[in-house]
Amino acid sequence: MKVLLIFPPQNLKARYSHNIGNVGGFLPPLGLCYMAAVLEKAKHEVRIMDCPVNDYRINHIMDEINSFKPEVVGLAAITSLAKVTKGICTEIKKQSPNITIMIGGPHATIMPKEVAKEMEVDIVLVDEADNKIVEILEDLPKYKKEKIVECEKVKDLNVLPYPARHLLDMKKYTSLPNAYKTTPYVTHMVTSRGCPYTCTFCFDALGKFRQRSVENVIGEIKLMQKEYGVKEIAFWDDILTLNKDWTHKLCDALEKEKIVWSCYTRLNLVDLPLLKHMKKAGCWNIFYGIESGDDELLKNIRKMMTVDQMKQSIRWTQEAGIEIRGSFMIGLPGETPEKAQKTIDLAIELEPDYAQFSITTPYPGTQLWDSYEKWGTLDKSFEDYHGWSPVFVPHGYKDRKELMAMHKKAFRQFYMRPKYMIKRLSKIKSWNDIKRNMQGAKVVLGMLKKEKSSGF
Repeated sequence: MKVLLIFPPQNLKARYSHNIGNVGGFLPPLGLCYMAAVLEKAKHEVRIMDCPVNDYRINHIMDEINSFKPEVVGLAAITSLAKVTKGICTEIKKQSPNITIMIGGPHATIMPKEVAKEMEVDIVLVDEADNKIVEILEDLPKYKKEKIVECEKVKDLNVLPYPARHLLDMKKYTSLPNAYKTTPYVTHMVTSRGCPYTCTFCFDALGKFRQRSVENVIGEIKLMQKEYGVKEIAFWDDILTLNKDWTHKLCDALEKEKIVWSCYTRLNLVDLPLLKHMKKAGCWNIFYGIESGDDELLKNIRKMMTVDQMKQSIRWTQEAGIEIRGSFMIGLPGETPEKAQKTIDLAIELEPDYAQFSITTPYPGTQLWDSYEKWGTLDKSFEDYHGWSPVFVPHGYKDRKELMAMHKKAFRQFYMRPKYMIKRLSKIKSWNDIKRNMQGAKVVLGMLKKEKSSGF
């Protein structure tokens, strides 16, 4: 059976609500790549259309459908692209009514009934469909009748084939400037799924954590080195270091591969010996969710850490010689401009190598979405649900404009300091470093410009 998998159109300007130029930020759609690998293993003919990286629009999608003539089209649905996805479904059914349309991904999992009702779709996939998709294709009439198909989480991630990256042009994928060190080539992978923590802004809160074996992970890395000449890995797990024994074993294996890498994790899941081992194994950068400089706000979002605890882990990371990307949130529940200033002050005090200031967005399916009325007002039009526009305004702010001004102030106060600029210049060792810093400056300047509409 011919299957076309699509990640809907989205450009960087829409994604970040600002014009940041052509500086990267495109990641391979690993969810679709896993799905494609499962389907190919079952002898289906599969193509992937990653519209954002190729700057494709609906007309490109229809051209591909007319050329490839798939029997099934699968769409990845994320909340900010719900309107775009709906338009794609309508156009496909208008021109090719016999095609079976399936939708999966976070938005379909969170709001399956709404998706089934509002979009011209035949099947809505809820949760992880890797182990269910082949069965669905074998009996489409049955599952089209059900329409909403509940899938189970994959218990053993080692049984999944490696993502079908060969269906993408891997040379087109580059992270944002602060998230890679070596080009070409850097790519992304995941070693786990799920997160056992309860942050109120996170869709995956209390999701069952599952982790691949170190051997399985290294096998994928070796394949990417052989097939694509990959020199750097960005581990895209929410919390790479949840199991410290596993992480030490991974570091032992990565040392032999002589590859540089970065990761995401929580500040309460590291210690100095682990960080030193990670550095020795090639880790150059860690992304930490710090979120706020106010302990009360951290309690409001169930971060389960204090500011002092986070400071200690930051010091350990700096002592180990690993760069830090710190993520901070503006507009948290219970926040006022004064409390937001404490967050900015903490960012300056901690001196991460890069600071990301996002705007709190209560996504459907999160605890914050369910309780937003207690904390503020919410615009439920999903186009701006990407973390860079104030759809949620806490009661402590006068209006959306004041919140947006605080967001810009955070970028300005952190990045426009002589001390920070001198620090960045002192770390330039190569032409690649010059290029990354110039691109990074474009991002910051783009964030400081007048807010742009994210309409597609």
